[in-house]
Amino acid sequence: MHFELSEWFGVNHRVKQNMVFTKTIEGYTLTKKVYGSFNWWAFLFTWFYALFSLRCRTSFFVLKTAVPFLGLIVINLLAQLFFSENISLVINILGAVWYGTMFETWFKNQLVENGYQLKQG
Repeated sequence: MHFELSEWFGVNHRVKQNMVFTKTIEGYTLTKKVYGSFNWWAFLFTWFYALFSLRCRTSFFVLKTAVPFLGLIVINLLAQLFFSENISLVINILGAVWYGTMFETWFKNQLVENGYQLKQG
């Protein structure tokens, strides 16, 4: 597993179309779908969606999504410390929008890293 800032902040390189990934393990074919749209569940629940969603179960994905979540918490704490409550709220909402926008891209990248192949056709 690797962490790259360009992966977390590459909004211009995010997933924009639906994709299906497959991987065969011990004769069983696992199929995962990546959606090319804003993820409302990730917007509302951030890291907890990755933690509890059956769709997102793949190795290291919870850890991959936990790092930006912890970064958002630190930024929020600093914003509350140094700025007004309204600015802190705006920063919180922008963080949730960023999380919902990038979630499917992070999921796709982790699937590829775990050996899943894009299903052609």
